Amino acid sequence: MEPGPALAWLLLLSLLADCLKAAQSRDFTVKDIIYLHPSKTRYCYTQHTMEVTGNSISVTKRCVPLEECLSTGCRDSEHEGHKVCTSCCEGNICNLPLPRNETDATFATTSPINQTNRHPRCMSVIVSCLWLWLGLML
Repeated sequence: MEPGPALAWLLLLSLLADCLKAAQSRDFTVKDIIYLHPSKTRYCYTQHTMEVTGNSISVTKRCVPLEECLSTGCRDSEHEGHKVCTSCCEGNICNLPLPRNETDATFATTSPINQTNRHPRCMSVIVSCLWLWLGLML
């Protein structure tokens, strides 16, 4: 084969290889964040799968409701000895770091999870104290 056609094939294949590359990584825009973080979900979930050596195999990030964040931590996967660490956090783009160990694989919130209205309980305690005080006064 002559050098001209071989060089042409090489250039054509390299051009095709550039076109077939995986999706290019980029920073998220505000529009992306609003699209990816719908109002019904409040927490950012990250699942990081690693080899035994610590090299990343896959990373999954998504917005989830509270129920999906109740089991964070690390566990050994049954698939080829991989390690899977899961973390959740509350806030905008709070899950940038990847969980790699038990210290990183946590559930971090900025507000208490149980936000029940405590005023009725306080009122019942106040009323009970008033009844007791009035009973002692009479």
